[in-house]
Amino acid sequence: MKRFVMRGKRPSLWIALVVPLLVFALACGAADEPTATPTAKAAATATATAVSPTGPAATPTPTSPAGPVAIPTATLKPSAPSVPGEEAISGGTMQWVEGCYPPSFDIQLLAVTQCYYYFNGKLYNNLFVNYEGDKVECEICTDEDGWRLENGGKTMLFNIKPGIKFHNGAEVTAADIAYSLDMLTGQVDGLVSPRAGVFKEYYVSSKATSRYELELNIIRPTVFVPKILSIASSAFYQEGTTREDLNIAPHGSGPYILKEAITGSGWKMERNPDYFKEGLPYIDKVEVTTALDVTTRVAAFLTHKTEWINASQEQYLSTLRKMAADGKISNLPESGGCGPYGIYLNQTREPFNNIQVRKALNLAVDREAVGLIQWGARAQVALLAYTPTHPGGYGHDPSEVWDVIPGWGRGAKKAQEVEEAKQILAAEYPNGLDIEQIARAGGIVTYSEALQAQWAPIGLRTTIRPVQSAEHQQIMTNIDYNVQVYVFCQLTRDPDEVVGQLWVTGASRNRTGHSNPEIDTLFVDMSSETDPVKRKQIFRKIENILAVETVAFPSLMNGDNEIWWWDRLQNFKIPLSTHSGTGIVRGDRFWLKD
Repeated sequence: MKRFVMRGKRPSLWIALVVPLLVFALACGAADEPTATPTAKAAATATATAVSPTGPAATPTPTSPAGPVAIPTATLKPSAPSVPGEEAISGGTMQWVEGCYPPSFDIQLLAVTQCYYYFNGKLYNNLFVNYEGDKVECEICTDEDGWRLENGGKTMLFNIKPGIKFHNGAEVTAADIAYSLDMLTGQVDGLVSPRAGVFKEYYVSSKATSRYELELNIIRPTVFVPKILSIASSAFYQEGTTREDLNIAPHGSGPYILKEAITGSGWKMERNPDYFKEGLPYIDKVEVTTALDVTTRVAAFLTHKTEWINASQEQYLSTLRKMAADGKISNLPESGGCGPYGIYLNQTREPFNNIQVRKALNLAVDREAVGLIQWGARAQVALLAYTPTHPGGYGHDPSEVWDVIPGWGRGAKKAQEVEEAKQILAAEYPNGLDIEQIARAGGIVTYSEALQAQWAPIGLRTTIRPVQSAEHQQIMTNIDYNVQVYVFCQLTRDPDEVVGQLWVTGASRNRTGHSNPEIDTLFVDMSSETDPVKRKQIFRKIENILAVETVAFPSLMNGDNEIWWWDRLQNFKIPLSTHSGTGIVRGDRFWLKD
């Protein structure tokens, strides 16, 4: 059995050679400091049977009672070549550069930075998978009829394909999936997945009714459950796997097997020869290198040391766009990027348990000015959702927001709002307020500094304390802060995730202490609604309460991301989100043209 080689931090040779050539033209940025990973053991592989194309053909059985039914999206055909008439080519090595290093092999608990998934995501599988757009399919079912809905959409029944193997040779069974769903929702060890834990708002129970048959029961029928179970954090483990086990070694069944991990530097992975999806993965080897600053990552892309990047910084765009115009690379925008960005207020203690203070803070923010500082020309209006082009159309047209919603004034309207903010705060705190503002190290500090300057004139004086990601995660878990600018990236582009994850009482990532029975009730109504028009109307009510009536979430402008890749990387598709979309982080359908 091959052991993973865990060595101390050392820079890759290409980094030492490339960066001096480009650093004079590129402005530097920083990413979160990675956490070292303990030594891990490689797992043996075992033979698995081939897989048939699968997809959710789920409909209620004739005996199902009346009621709203979850309607899954259409089946996505696997492994279609990028160019008509071109066949996928097997083989080659794909190089990848990411801005962090994973602290463990526990993909369910990884939360802070998206690149964690580009490491671990290749080692695991899910109950559902999302390769492109909003198309979701059962990943491990027997065939296109491998799952169905009963009990008015509240019971999901799955037929698991026999012969799927974990990397240690054990066969994947329905009991493994049931155990992993319990683990995801905190029922095994009390630890709820930060990314996929919103699933607990729907989860009742799951059980293996036989070796290959799984029964999953949810509180209410909803189109959201397949989406959230298709993100990378919803991966499954072998029954009995503990968090401590996952600090030592991966326990997955995915398309790649980890062969070498050099702490703080990178991973080397090789094709799983017994992967259950016939002919996949196409690429033989994947090498993921950690490069903490964005300059190095862009330099790596420009010199073809990584196949794709997510880069939207203004200083790089002219170079990248010229390369695209010359036909060397391809790109696509990702609507809404991460977001929504906003000001997170600890509503469990003074001063932000006082709605008047929240109103004053909100009115004083010049969204237009801060948006230009953070996003430049890419700045966009965003409240709880992103833009009107966002999937589902839950965003606002700018004309519905500017000079209409409190805090979103411009010019003379903004000057009026600032004066109003001064009066409101002075009535509550005649001598003003001195409080600490935390800022997670990285680009968010720039946002924080801009707001610090805008709040000072109304008497809200903040001291910024930068914190690293590990400390920040603990602060958020304990809700031990006053105010901060932050973003909890949404992965499904569905309003159920935005509300159910952040604003429902006791939600998996409710890090403001917010609790409003009306929001809790509206969330259930929205989640149960299958009519998209009615669903949007409920979402608007929730948005109005949070952004206007209670000012629980003073939202900020957001910006699109841009995804760039070399044309030799084929079948590169954008899923619901590049942040944790299973298809893009797994890469088992990618192939190299030369």
